Amino acid sequence: MLSLHLRPAPILTICILVGVSIVLLIAFLWLPLPWKTKTPVALAPGVTFSQTYATSLGLNWRETLTAILDDLGVRRFRIPAYWSIVEPVEGSFDWSSLDFQMDEIARRGGRVTLAVGLKLPRWPECWMPTWAAELPTAEEHVARNTYITAVVERYRAHPALESWQVENEAFFRFGECPEPDRAFFKQEISLVRDLDPHHPIFTTDSGELSTWLATGPLVDRLGVSVYRVVRSPQGSVLSYDWIPPHWYARRAALIAPWLRGPISISEFQMEPWVQRGVTETPLEEQFETFNIQRMQKNFAFAERMGIREISFWGVEWWWWMNTQHNDPSFWNHAKLFFTRYAP
Repeated sequence: MLSLHLRPAPILTICILVGVSIVLLIAFLWLPLPWKTKTPVALAPGVTFSQTYATSLGLNWRETLTAILDDLGVRRFRIPAYWSIVEPVEGSFDWSSLDFQMDEIARRGGRVTLAVGLKLPRWPECWMPTWAAELPTAEEHVARNTYITAVVERYRAHPALESWQVENEAFFRFGECPEPDRAFFKQEISLVRDLDPHHPIFTTDSGELSTWLATGPLVDRLGVSVYRVVRSPQGSVLSYDWIPPHWYARRAALIAPWLRGPISISEFQMEPWVQRGVTETPLEEQFETFNIQRMQKNFAFAERMGIREISFWGVEWWWWMNTQHNDPSFWNHAKLFFTRYAP
C-alpha cells in the first residue's frame, strides 16, 4: 500500500518565525517612528464629571460643574446617569441633577457622552439602587432596561447629547459588581440603538489590561483608559512609564479591522490613586502617585499619543485642591491646557 507522508516543518523554523513575529510586534508597539508626523493631531480634550465624587469631596457639585464650564473652559463631557440617583425608588424618576448638568452644558455649547447602565464611572463602579439589589437577576435586568429606556427617551433629543455610553469597562473585574453578562450587555446596546438610532453608541475598556476585542466590535466607538501611576493591592507604587505614548494608537491600528470607529481615551488619569477615600488619605501619600510634576508629564504624554479625543479623569480633585487646600496649581495648569485647545 502506498502511503503519503507529509514532512512537518522543522521546529527550528517555526521557532524562528514566531520569534521574528514577536520582535516585529514589540518594535511596532514600542519603538518611535523614524520620522516626525508633519501634522500633529488636533486634540479635543474633555473631562469625566461625577456629581457623586464631587459630593464625596465635600464640594457643591453644581458650583463645581459651573467652575469647570466657566473658569476651566471645558466643553466636552462624559456624564454618568447613575441608576441609583435617577431611580432611587422603583418607578419614580428624579431628573433634577441630570437636567441641570445637561442644560448647563448645552447653554454653553458643550457636548456630552451620557453613560447609562449598572457599571458606570467612579467607585463602587456599580450603581444599583437599594430596591433593585434584592431582585432575581432576570427581574433586575428588566428593571435596568426600564431605567435605561427612561433616560434615553428623555435625553435623545437634548441639544447637548453627542453619544451614548453603555456600561463602563463592562468585562473588567473591578468594583463591587456582579459577574459580567455578555449576552445582556449586547441586549443593552441593542435597546439603546433601537430607542435612538441617531446618536453613536460608545463603551469603554481598560487601556492596559485588556485586548479591547471583547467590547470594541460591539459598539460604534470604543474608549480606553490610560493610567500612569497606580498602587498595588499591597500598597506599593507601580508606574506605567515604560509604555510610550504611541502604544495606544498602534494597538488600535492592529485591531482596526474589527472596530467600527476610532479609539478615544475615555479616562486619562489626572489624580492620585488611593486605597482609601481621598479625604481619608494624607496629601503626602496622594502625591506619591500624582503631583504637579506628574500632571505636567501626563499632559505632555497626551499631546504625543496621536489620539484626538481624550477625556481626563480627576477634574473634581483639581477643584478640591484649589478650594479646600488653597493649592490652585493643578487647576491653573489644567486651565492653560484647555485654553490651548479651546474650540
